[in-house]
Amino acid sequence: MKKKEHTNPPASTPEERMPLERFIKNNLPAFDEAPASGHYERMQAKWAKARRRAKILSISQMAAAACIIAAFTVTVFLYDHAPATLPEAVVLCENAADMKSCYLSKMNDVAAQIRAIAATLDDIDPQEVMIEVDNLLATGDDIEQELPGELSGEAATAVLSNYYQHNLESLQTIIQLLSDAKM
Repeated sequence: MKKKEHTNPPASTPEERMPLERFIKNNLPAFDEAPASGHYERMQAKWAKARRRAKILSISQMAAAACIIAAFTVTVFLYDHAPATLPEAVVLCENAADMKSCYLSKMNDVAAQIRAIAATLDDIDPQEVMIEVDNLLATGDDIEQELPGELSGEAATAVLSNYYQHNLESLQTIIQLLSDAKM
């Protein structure tokens, strides 16, 4: 393989190696000539065009920044003021005689919906989905025994309710993801 040989640039003339001041002094007559007619007008037109372009760019940047800030503000507002995702489950199960049975019944209903949706999808194995759903349902079998004994009845109920609500929300999220994959 042949190596590429480096070539040096051509040597500069003595005039090119002179400092700028000496070059100007040596070529002073060339600087005394007036520029061609219309030179100043052309330069002013170019400067005006550049200023307009810069002004348009800065206005569009400010508008883009304002849109981003507005979108962020709306998103934060909607997130903070969104209604609870499961108001009917909370009301129905909180007042039920057996809260655990109420939540398990609702979770089993959602699991049946997941099974039905997963069966219609080609690229998702319904058995794998249902194994994950069953694992989620089975994690709370002994949750009541794991609660600390010093929790009062109301505090223990609140912890259990919160736990079951989160499991129910997780199952509903799975439904949403499967529905999105279906489309």
